[in-house]
Amino acid sequence: MVVNAVAPAVQEEVDLLTAQGVNKIILISHLQDVGEDLALAGELSGVDVMIAGGGDELLASEGDPLSPGDAATAPAGDYPLYATGLDDAQIPVVTTSDDYKYVGRLVVGFNSAGEVIDINDALSMPIRVVGEGYPDGVAPDSVAETTIVQPVKAFIAELAANILAQSAVPLNGLRGSIGPNETVLTPGVRNSETNLGNLTADSMLWQAQQLASSFGVDTPQVGLQNSGGIRNNSVIPAGPISELNTFQILAFTNFVSVKEDISAEQFKAVLETSVSVVGNGRFGQWSGVEFTYTTANQPRVINADTCEVGAEGDRIQDVFVEDVQIFDDGVFVGPAGWTVDLTTNDFTFRGGDCYDFGEGGFTTLGVTYQQALANYLVDGLGGLITAAQYPVTPPVPPQRIIRL
Repeated sequence: MVVNAVAPAVQEEVDLLTAQGVNKIILISHLQDVGEDLALAGELSGVDVMIAGGGDELLASEGDPLSPGDAATAPAGDYPLYATGLDDAQIPVVTTSDDYKYVGRLVVGFNSAGEVIDINDALSMPIRVVGEGYPDGVAPDSVAETTIVQPVKAFIAELAANILAQSAVPLNGLRGSIGPNETVLTPGVRNSETNLGNLTADSMLWQAQQLASSFGVDTPQVGLQNSGGIRNNSVIPAGPISELNTFQILAFTNFVSVKEDISAEQFKAVLETSVSVVGNGRFGQWSGVEFTYTTANQPRVINADTCEVGAEGDRIQDVFVEDVQIFDDGVFVGPAGWTVDLTTNDFTFRGGDCYDFGEGGFTTLGVTYQQALANYLVDGLGGLITAAQYPVTPPVPPQRIIRL
Protein backbone atom coordinates (compact mmCIF):
# COMPACT_ATOMS: atom_id res chain seq x y z
CA MET A 1 0.00 0.00 0.00
CA VAL A 2 2.81 2.43 0.87
CA VAL A 3 4.75 1.52 -2.26
CA ASN A 4 1.72 2.01 -4.49
CA ALA A 5 1.19 5.50 -3.09
CA VAL A 6 4.82 6.63 -3.03
CA ALA A 7 6.45 5.10 -6.13
CA PRO A 8 4.81 7.33 -8.80
CA ALA A 9 5.68 10.54 -6.92
CA VAL A 10 9.28 9.44 -6.38
CA GLN A 11 9.71 8.34 -9.99
CA GLU A 12 8.37 11.68 -11.22
CA GLU A 13 11.02 13.51 -9.18
CA VAL A 14 13.78 11.14 -10.34
CA ASP A 15 12.78 11.68 -13.97
CA LEU A 16 12.76 15.46 -13.46
CA LEU A 17 16.25 15.44 -11.95
CA THR A 18 17.56 13.11 -14.64
CA ALA A 19 16.20 15.41 -17.36
CA GLN A 20 18.11 18.26 -15.74
CA GLY A 21 21.36 16.33 -16.10
CA VAL A 22 21.63 14.90 -12.57
CA ASN A 23 23.14 11.43 -12.84
CA LYS A 24 23.58 10.47 -9.18
CA ILE A 25 20.25 9.95 -7.40
CA ILE A 26 20.20 9.21 -3.66
CA LEU A 27 16.74 8.63 -2.18
CA ILE A 28 16.23 9.35 1.52
CA SER A 29 12.90 8.13 2.88
CA HIS A 30 10.96 7.79 6.12
CA LEU A 31 8.75 4.81 5.34
CA GLN A 32 9.05 3.33 8.87
CA ASP A 33 10.32 -0.05 7.65
CA VAL A 34 13.36 -0.89 5.53
CA GLY A 35 11.23 -3.61 3.94
CA GLU A 36 9.09 -0.88 2.42
CA ASP A 37 12.19 0.67 0.87
CA LEU A 38 13.28 -2.67 -0.57
CA ALA A 39 9.85 -3.07 -2.12
CA LEU A 40 9.86 0.52 -3.37
CA ALA A 41 13.23 0.01 -5.07
CA GLY A 42 11.68 -2.59 -7.38
CA GLU A 43 9.24 0.03 -8.68
CA LEU A 44 11.85 2.69 -9.49
CA SER A 45 14.31 3.38 -12.30
CA GLY A 46 17.33 5.67 -12.08
CA VAL A 47 17.89 5.49 -8.32
CA ASP A 48 21.47 4.79 -7.26
CA VAL A 49 21.39 4.66 -3.44
CA MET A 50 18.56 4.45 -0.87
CA ILE A 51 18.74 5.57 2.77
CA ALA A 52 15.79 4.26 4.81
CA GLY A 53 14.45 5.96 7.92
CA GLY A 54 11.87 5.44 10.61
CA GLY A 55 12.05 1.67 10.89
CA ASP A 56 15.14 1.64 13.11
CA GLU A 57 16.38 -1.76 11.97
CA LEU A 58 19.97 -2.62 12.86
CA LEU A 59 21.91 -3.52 9.73
CA ALA A 60 25.44 -4.83 10.21
CA SER A 61 27.76 -7.15 8.34
CA GLU A 62 29.85 -9.82 10.02
CA GLY A 63 32.64 -8.25 12.05
CA ASP A 64 31.12 -4.75 12.28
CA PRO A 65 31.55 -3.44 15.86
CA LEU A 66 28.18 -3.06 17.62
CA SER A 67 27.19 -0.80 20.47
CA PRO A 68 27.04 -2.28 24.00
CA GLY A 69 23.85 -4.25 24.37
CA ASP A 70 23.52 -4.99 20.65
CA ALA A 71 26.16 -7.72 20.46
CA ALA A 72 23.59 -10.37 21.31
CA THR A 73 21.06 -8.96 18.82
CA ALA A 74 20.89 -10.56 15.41
CA PRO A 75 21.03 -7.76 12.80
CA ALA A 76 18.09 -7.43 10.44
CA GLY A 77 20.50 -7.85 7.53
CA ASP A 78 23.87 -6.93 6.10
CA TYR A 79 25.09 -3.36 5.70
CA PRO A 80 24.21 -2.50 3.02
CA LEU A 81 21.24 -4.50 1.77
CA TYR A 82 20.71 -4.66 -1.99
CA ALA A 83 17.54 -4.30 -4.02
CA THR A 84 16.98 -4.65 -7.76
CA GLY A 85 15.49 -1.60 -9.44
CA LEU A 86 12.98 -1.61 -12.25
CA ASP A 87 15.94 -0.94 -14.57
CA ASP A 88 17.77 -4.00 -13.09
CA ALA A 89 20.24 -1.78 -11.24
CA GLN A 90 21.55 -3.14 -7.95
CA ILE A 91 20.66 -0.47 -5.38
CA PRO A 92 22.43 -0.40 -1.99
CA VAL A 93 19.92 0.26 0.82
CA VAL A 94 21.08 1.34 4.29
CA THR A 95 19.54 2.35 7.60
CA THR A 96 20.59 2.48 11.27
CA SER A 97 18.87 1.79 14.58
CA ASP A 98 17.53 4.56 16.78
CA ASP A 99 18.58 6.34 19.98
CA TYR A 100 21.70 7.85 18.33
CA LYS A 101 23.74 4.70 18.87
CA TYR A 102 25.15 4.70 15.33
CA VAL A 103 26.10 6.96 12.44
CA GLY A 104 25.67 5.18 9.14
CA ARG A 105 28.53 5.30 6.63
CA LEU A 106 28.28 4.16 3.02
CA VAL A 107 31.25 4.75 0.72
CA VAL A 108 30.15 4.57 -2.91
CA GLY A 109 32.13 4.82 -6.15
CA PHE A 110 30.50 6.20 -9.30
CA ASN A 111 31.69 6.23 -12.92
CA SER A 112 31.42 9.26 -15.19
CA ALA A 113 27.90 8.22 -16.22
CA GLY A 114 26.77 8.34 -12.60
CA GLU A 115 26.48 4.55 -12.26
CA VAL A 116 27.46 2.82 -9.01
CA ILE A 117 30.55 0.78 -9.74
CA ASP A 118 31.85 0.05 -6.25
CA ILE A 119 30.85 -0.17 -2.60
CA ASN A 120 33.82 -0.01 -0.24
CA ASP A 121 32.86 -2.83 2.12
CA ALA A 122 35.79 -2.15 4.44
CA LEU A 123 34.59 1.40 5.18
CA SER A 124 30.82 0.97 4.77
CA MET A 125 29.21 0.07 8.07
CA PRO A 126 27.20 1.46 10.99
CA ILE A 127 29.70 3.47 13.06
CA ARG A 128 28.90 2.92 16.72
CA VAL A 129 28.89 5.94 18.99
CA VAL A 130 30.96 4.99 22.06
CA GLY A 131 33.37 6.65 24.45
CA GLU A 132 37.13 6.35 24.78
CA GLY A 133 36.83 3.15 26.81
CA TYR A 134 36.54 1.30 23.48
CA PRO A 135 39.26 0.88 20.83
CA ASP A 136 37.22 2.87 18.31
CA GLY A 137 35.92 5.32 20.90
CA VAL A 138 36.32 9.08 20.82
CA ALA A 139 37.70 11.17 23.67
CA PRO A 140 35.33 13.92 24.85
CA ASP A 141 36.01 17.53 23.91
CA SER A 142 36.91 19.36 27.12
CA VAL A 143 35.05 22.57 26.25
CA ALA A 144 31.91 20.74 25.18
CA GLU A 145 32.14 18.56 28.26
CA THR A 146 32.30 21.57 30.60
CA THR A 147 29.82 23.90 28.92
CA ILE A 148 27.27 21.40 27.56
CA VAL A 149 27.56 17.84 28.77
CA GLN A 150 28.01 18.39 32.50
CA PRO A 151 25.22 21.01 32.85
CA VAL A 152 22.83 18.79 30.92
CA LYS A 153 23.78 15.78 33.04
CA ALA A 154 23.17 17.80 36.21
CA PHE A 155 19.75 18.90 35.00
CA ILE A 156 18.82 15.35 34.00
CA ALA A 157 19.95 14.11 37.41
CA GLU A 158 17.57 16.60 39.06
CA LEU A 159 14.69 15.34 36.92
CA ALA A 160 15.56 11.73 37.73
CA ALA A 161 15.68 12.50 41.47
CA ASN A 162 12.21 14.05 41.46
CA ILE A 163 9.94 11.03 42.04
CA LEU A 164 6.33 11.74 41.06
CA ALA A 165 4.72 8.35 41.62
CA GLN A 166 5.20 4.69 42.36
CA SER A 167 3.99 2.11 39.85
CA ALA A 168 2.83 -1.31 40.97
CA VAL A 169 3.27 -2.63 37.42
CA PRO A 170 5.75 -2.37 34.55
CA LEU A 171 4.53 0.12 31.94
CA ASN A 172 4.75 -0.93 28.29
CA GLY A 173 5.90 1.92 26.05
CA LEU A 174 7.56 -0.27 23.42
CA ARG A 175 6.70 0.58 19.84
CA GLY A 176 6.02 -3.10 19.21
CA SER A 177 6.45 -5.09 16.01
CA ILE A 178 4.09 -6.52 13.44
CA GLY A 179 4.19 -9.35 10.94
CA PRO A 180 2.26 -10.18 7.77
CA ASN A 181 -1.35 -8.98 7.65
CA GLU A 182 -0.69 -6.62 10.56
CA THR A 183 -0.35 -9.48 13.04
CA VAL A 184 1.07 -8.36 16.36
CA LEU A 185 4.43 -9.99 17.07
CA THR A 186 5.49 -7.81 20.00
CA PRO A 187 2.73 -5.78 21.71
CA GLY A 188 3.47 -2.07 21.90
CA VAL A 189 1.86 1.34 21.70
CA ARG A 190 1.93 1.40 17.89
CA ASN A 191 -0.06 -1.81 17.46
CA SER A 192 -2.05 -2.45 20.63
CA GLU A 193 -3.63 -0.95 23.70
CA THR A 194 -0.98 -0.90 26.45
CA ASN A 195 -1.07 0.26 30.03
CA LEU A 196 1.35 3.12 29.34
CA GLY A 197 -0.76 4.10 26.35
CA ASN A 198 -3.81 4.14 28.59
CA LEU A 199 -1.95 6.17 31.20
CA THR A 200 -0.94 8.87 28.70
CA ALA A 201 -4.43 9.09 27.18
CA ASP A 202 -5.98 9.25 30.66
CA SER A 203 -3.61 12.03 31.67
CA MET A 204 -4.63 14.04 28.62
CA LEU A 205 -8.33 13.60 29.36
CA TRP A 206 -7.93 14.28 33.09
CA GLN A 207 -5.95 17.48 32.47
CA ALA A 208 -8.43 18.74 29.89
CA GLN A 209 -11.34 18.04 32.23
CA GLN A 210 -9.60 20.05 34.95
CA LEU A 211 -9.00 23.06 32.70
CA ALA A 212 -11.89 23.11 30.21
CA SER A 213 -14.25 25.40 32.10
CA SER A 214 -11.58 28.04 32.74
CA PHE A 215 -10.98 28.23 28.97
CA GLY A 216 -14.70 28.40 28.20
CA VAL A 217 -14.98 25.05 26.45
CA ASP A 218 -17.08 21.97 27.12
CA THR A 219 -15.62 19.26 29.33
CA PRO A 220 -14.37 16.51 27.00
CA GLN A 221 -15.57 12.94 27.33
CA VAL A 222 -12.87 11.30 25.20
CA GLY A 223 -9.09 11.55 25.02
CA LEU A 224 -6.73 10.48 22.23
CA GLN A 225 -2.93 10.16 22.27
CA ASN A 226 -1.28 9.29 18.97
CA SER A 227 1.27 6.58 19.67
CA GLY A 228 3.92 8.40 17.64
CA GLY A 229 3.99 10.95 20.45
CA ILE A 230 4.99 8.27 22.98
CA ARG A 231 8.75 8.16 22.64
CA ASN A 232 10.45 6.07 25.34
CA ASN A 233 10.25 2.78 23.37
CA SER A 234 10.85 0.74 26.49
CA VAL A 235 9.14 -1.08 29.33
CA ILE A 236 9.48 1.03 32.47
CA PRO A 237 9.91 -1.35 35.43
CA ALA A 238 7.53 -1.32 38.36
CA GLY A 239 8.75 1.11 40.99
CA PRO A 240 9.46 4.84 41.09
CA ILE A 241 8.35 7.05 38.21
CA SER A 242 10.40 10.22 37.96
CA GLU A 243 9.93 13.56 36.27
CA LEU A 244 12.62 12.41 33.84
CA ASN A 245 10.43 9.45 32.89
CA THR A 246 7.62 11.81 31.90
CA PHE A 247 9.95 13.65 29.50
CA GLN A 248 11.21 10.35 28.10
CA ILE A 249 7.64 9.17 27.52
CA LEU A 250 6.21 12.42 26.10
CA ALA A 251 9.14 14.24 24.57
CA PHE A 252 7.63 16.90 22.32
CA THR A 253 6.32 20.41 22.97
CA ASN A 254 2.74 19.35 22.25
CA PHE A 255 -0.10 21.08 24.09
CA VAL A 256 -3.31 19.59 25.50
CA SER A 257 -6.21 20.88 23.42
CA VAL A 258 -9.99 20.43 23.08
CA LYS A 259 -12.39 20.37 20.14
CA GLU A 260 -16.11 20.54 20.84
CA ASP A 261 -19.14 18.97 19.17
CA ILE A 262 -17.53 16.44 16.86
CA SER A 263 -20.28 14.65 14.95
CA ALA A 264 -20.79 10.91 15.15
CA GLU A 265 -19.73 10.53 11.51
CA GLN A 266 -16.54 12.50 12.06
CA PHE A 267 -15.79 10.66 15.30
CA LYS A 268 -16.02 7.33 13.49
CA ALA A 269 -13.65 8.68 10.83
CA VAL A 270 -11.18 9.58 13.59
CA LEU A 271 -11.46 6.08 15.05
CA GLU A 272 -10.96 4.59 11.58
CA THR A 273 -7.86 6.74 11.16
CA SER A 274 -6.49 5.50 14.48
CA VAL A 275 -6.55 1.85 13.33
CA SER A 276 -5.94 2.44 9.62
CA VAL A 277 -2.29 1.33 9.80
CA VAL A 278 -1.51 -1.00 12.66
CA GLY A 279 2.16 -0.60 13.50
CA ASN A 280 2.98 3.07 13.02
CA GLY A 281 2.65 6.29 14.99
CA ARG A 282 -0.88 6.97 13.75
CA PHE A 283 -2.23 4.13 15.90
CA GLY A 284 -4.25 5.73 18.71
CA GLN A 285 -4.26 5.19 22.47
CA TRP A 286 -7.67 6.13 23.88
CA SER A 287 -9.41 7.24 27.07
CA GLY A 288 -13.17 7.43 27.69
CA VAL A 289 -14.09 5.16 24.79
CA GLU A 290 -14.21 1.40 24.21
CA PHE A 291 -14.37 -0.03 20.71
CA THR A 292 -13.81 -3.14 18.62
CA TYR A 293 -12.23 -3.27 15.18
CA THR A 294 -11.19 -5.86 12.62
CA THR A 295 -8.30 -5.80 10.17
CA ALA A 296 -10.29 -8.17 7.96
CA ASN A 297 -12.28 -5.16 6.72
CA GLN A 298 -11.27 -2.27 4.47
CA PRO A 299 -8.90 0.14 6.25
CA ARG A 300 -9.24 3.88 5.90
CA VAL A 301 -6.80 4.61 3.07
CA ILE A 302 -4.89 7.87 3.52
CA ASN A 303 -2.13 9.29 1.34
CA ALA A 304 0.64 9.89 3.88
CA ASP A 305 2.01 12.84 1.88
CA THR A 306 -1.20 14.73 1.11
CA CYS A 307 -3.54 13.19 3.75
CA GLU A 308 -6.12 12.70 0.99
CA VAL A 309 -8.56 9.89 1.80
CA GLY A 310 -8.88 7.21 -0.85
CA ALA A 311 -11.31 4.98 1.05
CA GLU A 312 -13.30 5.75 4.20
CA GLY A 313 -12.71 2.37 5.85
CA ASP A 314 -15.01 0.10 7.84
CA ARG A 315 -12.76 -1.53 10.43
CA ILE A 316 -14.56 0.04 13.41
CA GLN A 317 -17.40 -2.15 14.70
CA ASP A 318 -18.87 -1.49 18.18
CA VAL A 319 -18.21 1.79 19.98
CA PHE A 320 -19.18 2.84 23.52
CA VAL A 321 -18.72 6.30 25.08
CA GLU A 322 -19.68 6.80 28.73
CA ASP A 323 -21.32 3.33 28.66
CA VAL A 324 -23.64 4.41 25.82
CA GLN A 325 -23.37 2.42 22.60
CA ILE A 326 -22.76 4.77 19.69
CA PHE A 327 -22.03 2.28 16.89
CA ASP A 328 -23.12 -1.32 16.41
CA ASP A 329 -21.28 -3.25 13.66
CA GLY A 330 -20.21 0.12 12.29
CA VAL A 331 -23.76 1.50 12.15
CA PHE A 332 -24.72 4.54 14.23
CA VAL A 333 -27.14 3.60 17.04
CA GLY A 334 -26.52 6.47 19.45
CA PRO A 335 -28.90 9.21 20.55
CA ALA A 336 -30.18 11.49 17.80
CA GLY A 337 -27.88 14.44 17.23
CA TRP A 338 -25.12 12.89 19.35
CA THR A 339 -21.77 14.71 19.37
CA VAL A 340 -18.60 14.31 21.40
CA ASP A 341 -16.07 16.72 22.89
CA LEU A 342 -12.56 15.37 22.44
CA THR A 343 -9.10 16.19 23.74
CA THR A 344 -5.78 15.39 22.13
CA ASN A 345 -2.53 17.26 21.54
CA ASP A 346 -2.35 20.22 19.18
CA PHE A 347 -0.04 18.30 16.81
CA THR A 348 -2.84 15.84 16.14
CA PHE A 349 -5.51 18.54 15.87
CA ARG A 350 -3.34 20.30 13.27
CA GLY A 351 -3.46 17.21 11.05
CA GLY A 352 -0.48 15.30 12.40
CA ASP A 353 -0.53 11.65 11.31
CA CYS A 354 -3.31 12.72 8.90
CA TYR A 355 -6.01 12.98 11.57
CA ASP A 356 -9.05 15.01 10.49
CA PHE A 357 -11.52 16.28 13.08
CA GLY A 358 -13.80 18.17 10.70
CA GLU A 359 -14.47 21.86 10.30
CA GLY A 360 -13.85 24.43 13.00
CA GLY A 361 -10.95 25.12 15.28
CA PHE A 362 -9.78 23.79 18.63
CA THR A 363 -8.76 25.37 21.93
CA THR A 364 -5.30 24.90 23.40
CA LEU A 365 -5.27 24.76 27.21
CA GLY A 366 -1.74 26.02 27.88
CA VAL A 367 -0.28 22.80 29.31
CA THR A 368 2.09 20.46 27.48
CA TYR A 369 1.15 16.81 27.30
CA GLN A 370 4.27 15.99 29.33
CA GLN A 371 3.17 18.35 32.11
CA ALA A 372 -0.32 16.84 31.94
CA LEU A 373 1.19 13.42 32.63
CA ALA A 374 3.22 14.77 35.53
CA ASN A 375 0.16 16.52 36.98
CA TYR A 376 -1.97 13.42 36.59
CA LEU A 377 0.57 11.22 38.37
CA VAL A 378 0.77 13.59 41.33
CA ASP A 379 -2.75 15.01 41.60
CA GLY A 380 -4.94 12.68 39.56
CA LEU A 381 -3.55 9.39 40.86
CA GLY A 382 -2.18 10.58 44.18
CA GLY A 383 1.26 9.24 43.32
CA LEU A 384 0.22 5.60 42.81
CA ILE A 385 -0.21 3.67 39.55
CA THR A 386 -2.16 0.56 40.54
CA ALA A 387 -2.38 -2.84 38.90
CA ALA A 388 -6.17 -2.61 39.07
CA GLN A 389 -6.31 0.57 36.98
CA TYR A 390 -3.34 -0.14 34.70
CA PRO A 391 -2.87 -3.91 34.43
CA VAL A 392 0.11 -5.33 32.61
CA THR A 393 0.10 -5.67 28.82
CA PRO A 394 -1.98 -7.04 27.27
CA PRO A 395 -4.70 -5.46 29.42
CA VAL A 396 -7.20 -7.70 31.15
CA PRO A 397 -10.90 -6.95 30.48
CA PRO A 398 -12.53 -4.53 30.32
CA GLN A 399 -10.37 -3.47 27.41
CA ARG A 400 -10.64 -0.18 25.53
CA ILE A 401 -9.40 -1.41 22.16
CA ILE A 402 -10.39 -4.92 21.13
CA ARG A 403 -9.11 -6.35 17.87
CA LEU A 404 -11.51 -8.97 16.59
